[in-house]
Amino acid sequence: MPLTITPRALLWFVLLLAAMSATLLVSPASARVMPDLYDVREAVASRGNTDRADATARGLERVFVRVTGDQNIANNPKVAPVLAQSQKFVQSYRYDSDDNQLYLQLAFDPQAVNDLVHKLQLPLWPNNRPGTLVWMAVDTLQSGRDTLRQEDYPELFGLLDGLAMERGLPLDFPVMDLNDQRNMPLGSLWAQDEGAAERAGVRYRPDATLMGRLLQTSGQRWQANWLLIHGGRSYAFDASGTTMEEVALRGVNEAANLLAERYAVHSSDTGVASAVMVEISGIRSFAHYSQATKYLQGLAQVSSAEVLAVDGDRLMLALNSSTELKTLQNVLALNRNLQLARDDGLVDLSGYRAPLGSAQNPLRYSWQ
Repeated sequence: MPLTITPRALLWFVLLLAAMSATLLVSPASARVMPDLYDVREAVASRGNTDRADATARGLERVFVRVTGDQNIANNPKVAPVLAQSQKFVQSYRYDSDDNQLYLQLAFDPQAVNDLVHKLQLPLWPNNRPGTLVWMAVDTLQSGRDTLRQEDYPELFGLLDGLAMERGLPLDFPVMDLNDQRNMPLGSLWAQDEGAAERAGVRYRPDATLMGRLLQTSGQRWQANWLLIHGGRSYAFDASGTTMEEVALRGVNEAANLLAERYAVHSSDTGVASAVMVEISGIRSFAHYSQATKYLQGLAQVSSAEVLAVDGDRLMLALNSSTELKTLQNVLALNRNLQLARDDGLVDLSGYRAPLGSAQNPLRYSWQ
């Protein structure tokens, strides 16, 4: 018997394919969602209640560092009383062992922790974070100058990976094959050449680039110069210490501080939510529509994203947000599908220009 497809079934099938396409076409190069910010593993001496309570307090402190972006958050007087009640925020826990060491695996409730951060008026760094590509060169007294590669310094890169997990900052390292060596020669890396960083980063498409030159000044002293490139700006800073590992870790730590400062939502920024108008052109399919609206509705800085109109390939939305407009713009810039469009806000004969983000002068983007 022949198969009959009704118009309604055909429409459903087309929409399903479009939704599947939306999933498949999501660019992996956008800022990454960090999934394990609220999970920690703590060494314990026993399964006793006291050891578990102490480990839970330490674990919640680590989670606070990740979600606030403040590595010194434990020094905040608001936090100490909360750490004493840390077991209230545990979603689940279990024990395991490794090399005769007992560990407590803790999973804290993300919503409860976020609500607590808001209640304490602490900054909240949403889990959508810029992927950062790290290039490093070293100059030692014994061997001279060279590029740092993972295969040559596995312990150092392991420490950097561990720190990245503690700060909730997604790190990548170049493979340093012939392509990387051609696009980022040692001289350009040591000079912290931003043009070379842009060329060499094309294959990795990072959201941010961190370049470091680590110099051994004596048998016991190291100096490092760092350059963080992100969002059209460059941030230079230094680090010093007694080992190469120490100055490398300090560089990544400071990069995390700078990025958290840029993207964290501060309670002082918040207040009555206001609507920011956003216009997105280039919405040419249901897949584009689905991707754009899902992304905007999922932003931690946005309480709601309401579609106001669809006109041809243009989509107009109202984003309700209590964060500063600049913070919201920084967050939107993390999604490479959203390209900032030409600013053509109207200016009337008196020279008046409608406020940015208003219905007369919306934030304008094109969908790529």
